Amino acid sequence: MKFRDFLLSPLLEGGQAVKGVAKVTQAEVREAAPSLLKLIASELGVKQSMIAIIGSAGKKPDPADLSGDIDVAVQCDADVVEKALPKLAAQKKYKAMRGIGVFSFAHEVGSKLVQVDLMPVKSLKFAEWSFQANPADLKQGLKGAHRNEIFFAIAKHMPQEVTETDDDGKPLKIKRYFYDLSRGLMQGIKSRVGKRSTPNKNFSTVEKHLVTDDPTKITRLMFGKSTSPEEVSTFEGALTALRSDNFPQPDQLSNIIKTLADGIKNKGLTLPKL
Repeated sequence: MKFRDFLLSPLLEGGQAVKGVAKVTQAEVREAAPSLLKLIASELGVKQSMIAIIGSAGKKPDPADLSGDIDVAVQCDADVVEKALPKLAAQKKYKAMRGIGVFSFAHEVGSKLVQVDLMPVKSLKFAEWSFQANPADLKQGLKGAHRNEIFFAIAKHMPQEVTETDDDGKPLKIKRYFYDLSRGLMQGIKSRVGKRSTPNKNFSTVEKHLVTDDPTKITRLMFGKSTSPEEVSTFEGALTALRSDNFPQPDQLSNIIKTLADGIKNKGLTLPKL
């Protein structure tokens, strides 16, 4: 999992970037959504079809359930979003976190201010699928982050290729896959730095490129050709696909499960039965 996604996760689970904001109920999110999306579209100069609320806000089963913020994806350039922040923000409260691709601002909902996390993306279709908090998961007390950890774990253990070695034949550069929540399935090079005595450690990513941001193609590459995006839209569905006979890397299953469990625990999330 990349560091950027590690930082994104707390934000998508209610982390506060703007001071003086309150939590918001699901009922309030649903009521505020039309005017919020209209405001964003107007200030950014994009069509409303290019904007969507992602994550769990407004989707939890109990209307009184609370969310720490409202996550919104918009298909446009980050420069456009950052320039519009002062006009979007109530009481001039906003924070641009360009390094992780999140632009937060305060928004009036009723008599209080709530935080909106606006994320510019290349593909809204992918973002809606990638960041989804499926109602079936929410009913079981699971977050979208639980499902995402399955994708991170699989990508880590997809086939790798050593592209360069040192004089002792130990890897210097490794070509591998990465899963990026806001971009898609990536492939890149990890290069070894530091001491030669630790050849399997001290690797840093030096380059990446997009393989695909199409949910259907991603699903087939990661889970097998007969698997659809809908089948892996929940934690249980993705876990079932991982254990199916169609999974392309059965020899890596135990490693993937261990990485999955570690990722969930490291996020401070409840570990479901695996």
